[in-house]
Amino acid sequence: MTSTVSADRSGDINRRPLGGYRVVELAGAPVLPFGKTFADLGADVIKVEPPGGDPARALPPLARGLSGADVSLYWSAYSLGKRSVTADLATTKGCDLIRRLAATADVLVESFPPGTLDALGLGHDALRAENPGLCVTSITPFGQTGPYAAWAGSDLVQFAMGGYLNMTGPPDGAPIKPSAPYQSWLHACGQAVAATLLALRQRRRTGHGLHIDQAMRDTGVWMLTHTYQFYDLHKINLRRQGAMRDMGGVVRLGNIWRCKDGHIVWVFQTGHVSGPRMRMLVQWMAGHDMASSWLEEQVWEEMELLSVAPETLMAMGEAFAAFFITKTKAELLDWALAHGVMLAPVQTLEDVASDRQLAARAAWRTVGLGDGLTGRVPGPPIRLSDACWEPAGSPPAVGEHNQMVYGDELGLSAGELSALGSAGAI
Repeated sequence: MTSTVSADRSGDINRRPLGGYRVVELAGAPVLPFGKTFADLGADVIKVEPPGGDPARALPPLARGLSGADVSLYWSAYSLGKRSVTADLATTKGCDLIRRLAATADVLVESFPPGTLDALGLGHDALRAENPGLCVTSITPFGQTGPYAAWAGSDLVQFAMGGYLNMTGPPDGAPIKPSAPYQSWLHACGQAVAATLLALRQRRRTGHGLHIDQAMRDTGVWMLTHTYQFYDLHKINLRRQGAMRDMGGVVRLGNIWRCKDGHIVWVFQTGHVSGPRMRMLVQWMAGHDMASSWLEEQVWEEMELLSVAPETLMAMGEAFAAFFITKTKAELLDWALAHGVMLAPVQTLEDVASDRQLAARAAWRTVGLGDGLTGRVPGPPIRLSDACWEPAGSPPAVGEHNQMVYGDELGLSAGELSALGSAGAI
């Protein structure tokens, strides 16, 4: 179930929470969801690209458009509703254009190495001299300060240096890279959006813009929840647990179980709250002649897992595993819902795309991706009762809005635009 989003930009601005703000997004790798969030909420987001287009336009996955050209679905998804202008920051005239554009903006977001914009005369202090209310948001691997500030850092570097990678994978094997790319960029952008909104709120009080220094590395310490506390309090480096749950380093129990058509997550628990549910599971197993008498005789309410012999736990695990493999994810989930058991399917991307709950909340939007293509993108992560958070239009072509922005809004003449084009500045 999807809804189709119109490319009309003239919708009710009062229903767009960030309508009236202007964001200038300078090119930088990778394409950031920061600008898309502002655009979806109604801001005028102007993407500044090099004259030949942002390199991210070539990032896979690619789809063949009606013109025969390849269209980056990654680029398109994060560029919905933006306007595109071109400017070569390696030229003085290109930098002058950005300076003039920034003078009209509320926010400028960039992800260049620290010091890059300062060297071009486009740093926060220089831009604020002409536009005191401008908020500049810098999103970089390690931030603007500190001994690592000049370092480059990919998504994998952040996972490795932030400790996250050390916590993934089997306990007796090497760390395993999380599969989805750009996760640390996504975390950083989410926090940068919140920080920029706070900066705009502060600007209302003081009249002055702020510089938001968002480091991907800083978000990493928020991704490991309790692991740092274990080290601070007990000097314990928590181990990789794989598909197991570590109970004080004494007992390790399975969390992920194979079933007929994939995997499920099920937590082996006892005690007065969970014990009766364990008994119901064993009774279900017994109905299929898959529960031995010693399993049926267990008093689950009184079982203390930390004191159970390892060989007994292993035998129980083997019995549960043998039963789960005979059932599908849907069968196990239906039974768990009916009996109040904590169990969930490990969903594939196909499962997620057809998930009933997501469909009921219209969590996907069908949008135009340019060059005759349409595709599904995630909808808003929250719901607002009387406000609109939706993609505001298709992704722009390279420099599609040069005339509109530079000519109509900044007042450059046709001759000036032609000269800038001839000079390679746009």
